[in-house]
Amino acid sequence: MRPRGAPVRPVGPPAGAGLSGNGGPGPEAWMAPATCGELVQGFGRGRWLQIAAPVDVYRTARAEVVASGRAEGAASRRYAKVRRGLKVLLKRRPGRALRVTLGGDEIPRGAGFGSSTADLGAALSAAAAALGLDGADEAVVGTALEVEPTSGSLLPGLVLFDHRGGTIREPLGQPPAVKILCIRRPGAVDTVTFNRALPTRLPEHALRAWRDAFRLCAEGIADGDPGKIGAAATASAEAARHLGCPPAPPGLAACARETSALGILRAHSGTVWGLLYPEDGTPAPEAVADILGCGRAAGVPVLPARSRATVASLRLVGGGCRVAPPAKMRLSSRIDARGPPEVRSEADAAPPL
Repeated sequence: MRPRGAPVRPVGPPAGAGLSGNGGPGPEAWMAPATCGELVQGFGRGRWLQIAAPVDVYRTARAEVVASGRAEGAASRRYAKVRRGLKVLLKRRPGRALRVTLGGDEIPRGAGFGSSTADLGAALSAAAAALGLDGADEAVVGTALEVEPTSGSLLPGLVLFDHRGGTIREPLGQPPAVKILCIRRPGAVDTVTFNRALPTRLPEHALRAWRDAFRLCAEGIADGDPGKIGAAATASAEAARHLGCPPAPPGLAACARETSALGILRAHSGTVWGLLYPEDGTPAPEAVADILGCGRAAGVPVLPARSRATVASLRLVGGGCRVAPPAKMRLSSRIDARGPPEVRSEADAAPPL
């Protein structure tokens, strides 16, 4: 049964099916956004919930069905989660194999940019299209959740999401015009390890803070009010100390006041922080980098994994996986996966005597 509030992609091929992302024949490329942490994350309604902060940095993927004998068994450790997700998806089409080419913007790993979710979203969306699966949104999100806790950035718009079980998926609407000055800190956090270590007992004032933050953020999205979203994000970032998250970098709160930021957000299972601003009132990344004394600013609106830049200007966007435009067709890494063997008859399924 589809969880209440979950979006469903219309049955049938997406618009433009049969054309590649660069306008030529072949499979389409699909894209999924990264995140700059979460607007709100905490405990509510008896489970862990989040409202992700998708940004305009994207991973892209193209998939094709190949003969099982052509699929290579090995895959780089970096994309082990993608390969695991593809094998789960292939259970719906026994006897098939997939070849996925993955690329797009480089996203730092383990920092809270949702790199694994973006990889999985792009790869699984392309694979679902190649396999002709109905209800592909459900297949993509459900499969990703079988691999690891997954950001709600895979769903359209901004969403209140149970990122561990998928039982709550409430669409909140599209974001207003908001920029995020994203501050990258040293270190890495493993999403699975973080979620396993979450506390089982929480103080009442923390629960109340999260309840108020979720409500205020939902109101801000519905009203198109960036100020409410910023206030909710700040409250959630402060409450994260109850999850064992480290405190804000020195001087961040003072920098937010000095630059008239709407609020502060953070990655809960990561090291990235962000300052929120109205789109027409965002200071230069160089200015924030100077105030914080944390290095240099990125000259492009992305944070490449190999970049030494620590501050970048990103745009809050609606989530969801979609067909990639030609400009997003930078594909580089290949992942192959084989599904289970096809059972053609009851005799094939019977064990040998």
